[in-house]
Amino acid sequence: MSPNVNEHYSIHINTPNENNNDPLTSLPADESPAQTSRTLATSLVTRCQSLLAEVTAFQTLLVESQRNPQIVEVRSLKSNILSELRTLEKLQAQVAAIPAGTWTEDDGEGDDDDEAARRLVHALRSSNLPFYEAVWGIAKNTCRGLLAFGKRFYWGGEEGGARGSGEKRAGKDKRKSVFVDIIADDGEEWVKVSTISESRLLFEMAKKGWEADSESEDEGEARTVLRNYDGDEDDSDDDDEIELVKLASDMRKAADATRVRYKHPRLRFVIPKIEEGTSEIDGLLKVIRGYGIKVDCGEKAYVAGTQEGLSHLLPKPFKRFTSTLNVDCTLLLAVVSDLSHYKNITQSPQHHKAINRQIAVEHERPLLPTELWPAMAANELVCVEEAAQRMKEIVTIIGTDTEKLRMQILLGQAPFHDCSREELAQKYQELSDYEIPAQWKLPVKTVEAQSVIAAASENAKLPPVYHKVAENLSDINYSVFLYGWAAGLATISSNRTVVKEIESIVETHRDGDEHLEGPLIWVCDTARSLIGKEKGRKD
Repeated sequence: MSPNVNEHYSIHINTPNENNNDPLTSLPADESPAQTSRTLATSLVTRCQSLLAEVTAFQTLLVESQRNPQIVEVRSLKSNILSELRTLEKLQAQVAAIPAGTWTEDDGEGDDDDEAARRLVHALRSSNLPFYEAVWGIAKNTCRGLLAFGKRFYWGGEEGGARGSGEKRAGKDKRKSVFVDIIADDGEEWVKVSTISESRLLFEMAKKGWEADSESEDEGEARTVLRNYDGDEDDSDDDDEIELVKLASDMRKAADATRVRYKHPRLRFVIPKIEEGTSEIDGLLKVIRGYGIKVDCGEKAYVAGTQEGLSHLLPKPFKRFTSTLNVDCTLLLAVVSDLSHYKNITQSPQHHKAINRQIAVEHERPLLPTELWPAMAANELVCVEEAAQRMKEIVTIIGTDTEKLRMQILLGQAPFHDCSREELAQKYQELSDYEIPAQWKLPVKTVEAQSVIAAASENAKLPPVYHKVAENLSDINYSVFLYGWAAGLATISSNRTVVKEIESIVETHRDGDEHLEGPLIWVCDTARSLIGKEKGRKD
């Protein structure tokens, strides 16, 4: 229905008589075309409205729960559903304008109203709504940690962590790309949905010369293989290729060119209208699975075990956290900054422009309650000596009295060195407009990094690529990030630039090692400076 559906989502548009088990897609003998078109239009509009309401409810949940609701890309799916609804409503209006009339099977050519109604039935039965329903149902019932609906991934360029990740690429060859319907598990799973029917798939296979043959293996047992008479499986002529097989090949190429947290995404096909059990279908699925793709067939693949609610679809950014977190200096400063604790700070010409930007962001979604405390409150916290020392230097020079007090409490320094965790939290509460989490494990303990890094290197607990990473880091970043890597701890930081540099170095020097991983780092969405920064001081 929507003109851009093939570009954005579906590899298949429903055609008449493909879903004969669906009462909405057949033409009952005892109903006139006008009656059938009314029934079908009403049902499709209602279903589309219901689908739109669910997707909108998920967007609302994102706004309520996420610091950055745009972290999950829902807009393209919602836009397609809205477009489909407008089209269906127009068709419904056209249906309503046709008189009900009378109709029998012996009417011969039929009158103009019946012909118009038949055309509308055909248009309604060609709706893309069932595909959008399938995409949403599969996501809702089989996925967790959604990141996007409908995203293009490329191959053929440099391989890397953020590369191939779906951003628009000027000058890129679209033929070397694939459109993925669902990106889930915080980017680690790609799901492709096809609503092609078995009859249409078998027709395509026959048309392109694919059939099931038997071959004997060494043991003499028969097995079913899939052959194309016009060329082998590696034939570059796409005209001879089954669409699902081409998609499988393209998905594999794009996934091999993309890494998420140092690993290639897992791939999954869901084909709800296809059932396993026939030699032709099973042979085709074997080819698809040969690309390392998990294939789920039949509606039971996503209807069974229907999930309640939508919260499981929210991103899970902390799922890989270690029980102890290594805190970078950037976040130590954010935790003590007045900007993070006082609600009444307003923008002012006296503030540095970066401070004013942070004040505006803070008023919209406060950093501590919406991001940092959810990330760190349940974990033991440590920082390397170099990070603690850098924070002390900065706070001592430009920090306010309250920022200096928070620093002493955070690190458990005198006069708070003998305080219990509960006492430290209470002292912190006196300096904040936000409720301090009861489970926040103060103080942040200072640890020595150099000996840990040296021991890990000597005992080969760090891969050789760490030398390349070390060469490109400043002294403090060397201590922070290599300590986390050596100690096997997740490091939390807002230094996105350095993290991207580390990922790039690891990928550049992977040397074919598919299992190579760099340090586990979580990057906070935003940072906070100290309020005491002078207007003229450079960032």
